[in-house]
Amino acid sequence: MAELPIGSIADDEAALKQGKGGMLIAFALIGVALLGGAFFLLSGGDDARVYGELGRKINGLRQAHFDLFWGCALPDANLKDIKTNTDLMTQLEGRVAEKGAAYALHVRDKCLDKLTDIEPQLDTLIIPADLKPNVDAMKDATSKLRGSFSALISYLDTPDLKYDADSARVYLQHIARAWFDFKQAHAAINKTLKAKLGEP
Repeated sequence: MAELPIGSIADDEAALKQGKGGMLIAFALIGVALLGGAFFLLSGGDDARVYGELGRKINGLRQAHFDLFWGCALPDANLKDIKTNTDLMTQLEGRVAEKGAAYALHVRDKCLDKLTDIEPQLDTLIIPADLKPNVDAMKDATSKLRGSFSALISYLDTPDLKYDADSARVYLQHIARAWFDFKQAHAAINKTLKAKLGEP
């Protein structure tokens, strides 16, 4: 009986294990593919459904909170006519100069809380990577808007305040910047959504 070369049994075992390892990897890859296919089927394989639902939630959030806040902060103003930072500052300056602390207290007590749910509600959404930067920008702008209005309110509600238009304008500029950043981020989100949904 011929002798087996030294190490041939060990080599055979290693080869067998290697073959089994390859088979296990193959099965694992097939499993992943099947799961991916199942997810694709369950989701309808349709990005449009996912992006459409996100669009409804984000736009609904803007209407129910951001737009509602401005409707409260700028009563009797037509928000559709406010298209630039200058338009917004003109609306704010008139109210601030005329009503001062009374306007500040109105915004603090009646309006400001309408902005508080925007960030938490955006945080509950699963945001795709292509929308995330602009959703983060919306959250950042909301935070800055609340902070800027709070600073204006503190300024106007100062006892014995001698109102100064130039001093007030600094606060208004920060508010207008946050308003603009929010609008820009929201517009960019809708642009991406329309592209995903194949809308003009």
